[in-house]
Amino acid sequence: MRVLVLADHDHDLRVAHILNSEAGVERVAYLGEARSTVVERVDSANGFDLVVGHGAKSFEVATEVGAAVITAAEVDMSPVPAVVGASLRGLGLAMAARLESTGVRVDRVATAQPNGASSKAGSEKVSFPRPVGRIDGVQLVDHPVRIVESSSQTPWAAVMVEAGNTGQAVVDDYRFLEAVALAAAIALVPPAGIVRVWDSPQTYLARAEAMGLVAAERT
Repeated sequence: MRVLVLADHDHDLRVAHILNSEAGVERVAYLGEARSTVVERVDSANGFDLVVGHGAKSFEVATEVGAAVITAAEVDMSPVPAVVGASLRGLGLAMAARLESTGVRVDRVATAQPNGASSKAGSEKVSFPRPVGRIDGVQLVDHPVRIVESSSQTPWAAVMVEAGNTGQAVVDDYRFLEAVALAAAIALVPPAGIVRVWDSPQTYLARAEAMGLVAAERT
């Protein structure tokens, strides 16, 4: 598979660096304003099978060349084969789905990232593991699972699934977690249609863990 990563900032290149060592990936390059001495920079998406990016631009680029797409965006329709929701939120929903497949009832999914959702009246307190700690979060209303998103006051990000007195949590460098959330979705690329990362949690999380994700039991 030939993979093109959209990278307008240097931190976007982490996805390319991770995928560069993946089995089955024949070529990795990036399109954008970032600068790398490790990954090839190209000016066109021609010749690539898969485009990886965060938002609407990834669909535009993939559609132009008929490639599949992996994106952090959550959409219901795509003109090309797509894996969607490859974000910290999607990672949390996948962790929740994996727990629920064992018969555990998930109470809440919580995420925190620098410059994330800002707190406001009616916000919820969330106690993440250190160094993120206890912060305010905003509950989302467009998911069947209860989701609370927060803004971390540190460079660290957290994804936590609460299930009674147990659950799981991940705390790591924000840019690393963001990159793994995108890169691990390569395990789910469909021949047609749309796949959400939490629809195949075992496969998605197994690839993320192989890429360095560590989920600790929450007690």
